Amino acid sequence: MDVIVALDAAVKAACSVDLTGDLEQLQVAAVAAEKAAGRLRAQASVLLGEIESREPDDAAWWWRDNVGISGEAAGHAVRRARGLRALPEVSAAAVDGTLSLEQAGAFVPLVGKIGEVELHDLQPALVEGGARRTVDGIQQWVRVLIAMNAEQDLIREQEAAAQKRFLKHRLSADGMIRGTFAFTAEDAEPFLTVLEPLARKAGDDDPRTAGQRRADACIEVFEGAARWMNLPHAGGQRAQVSYVMSSEWAAASDSAEPATGAWTGPQTRSRIEAVLCDARLSRVLLDAAGQVVRLESVNDQITTAQRRAVSARDRCCVARGCTRPPAFSDVHHLVSRENGGPTTVDNLVLLCRRHHVMWHQGRLKLADLNMPWLRRPLDPPMVA
Repeated sequence: MDVIVALDAAVKAACSVDLTGDLEQLQVAAVAAEKAAGRLRAQASVLLGEIESREPDDAAWWWRDNVGISGEAAGHAVRRARGLRALPEVSAAAVDGTLSLEQAGAFVPLVGKIGEVELHDLQPALVEGGARRTVDGIQQWVRVLIAMNAEQDLIREQEAAAQKRFLKHRLSADGMIRGTFAFTAEDAEPFLTVLEPLARKAGDDDPRTAGQRRADACIEVFEGAARWMNLPHAGGQRAQVSYVMSSEWAAASDSAEPATGAWTGPQTRSRIEAVLCDARLSRVLLDAAGQVVRLESVNDQITTAQRRAVSARDRCCVARGCTRPPAFSDVHHLVSRENGGPTTVDNLVLLCRRHHVMWHQGRLKLADLNMPWLRRPLDPPMVA
């Protein structure tokens, strides 16, 4: 074909653009090359669709061998080309540059889900709406159209997706829990509903990235579940987060072994001190051989009435700029138990877990807390 020879010559000429030109010229050339390449890819998909219609069994293998891509990628390209043959106006919009090939391909799931006549009449609207949307936006729009016209297909899709759901995690040597997960869009709705408000910035001076805020939000949800939900029993008692620490650790001895969690091993002192502020405590005394000598409860615990009073007074985490509600906050001792601080309402405030740990790290001070009810002058132990 003469046009292919001419195309090859044009591509060679485009590839010889002088890279020493000024920046504006290079920018114009880059955009033009990208748009032309996109149109050519769309035309290649049109040709592939025609080839597949004539040789349906061998098209994917032929495309893989001649283009040098994986079998999976070749299969995807053939399925997209086949679908776009049923969407000629959408396919033409990709060839003329109105849509990218990826945008056009996002409409392929509509084929077979909507009647041929309806789909034919819908194509002008698809081209117009697709030009204003990203690929992700088109995919969401397509799901809406399928739900409106073929709900049973959407149900089957969700059932198939549910079989693929999973959550995997592992504890790494660097102290991180790493994992991957896949939820169905249907099941993810409550997940995203809870995650979004908890992952917002806690004030203008919040230094966390969006990813860090989402990670912290997930932890807050599970901490709340451990604190408030009626979880199934484990080992004969209600499921609870437990840490083990020695008397040397409690005395802050330099030679003390670290406190440990049942699942994750050694924990930092600031984290454990934050937990100890608002926890049910028990003491197990062991002899030198590890034999249990005595088991006793520690009675100085925050009562339900005190928790209600502090929650009613503070309304949320008292760190300036933070709005975490009581359900996602610890009750914190301003003067620690170890320093003689009493478990009284005047010595208790709400702090979300992140700000609570920051307090025990020394990164949060009284001046950083919003406590208009606090009497002046402060008691000397509280100042310290």
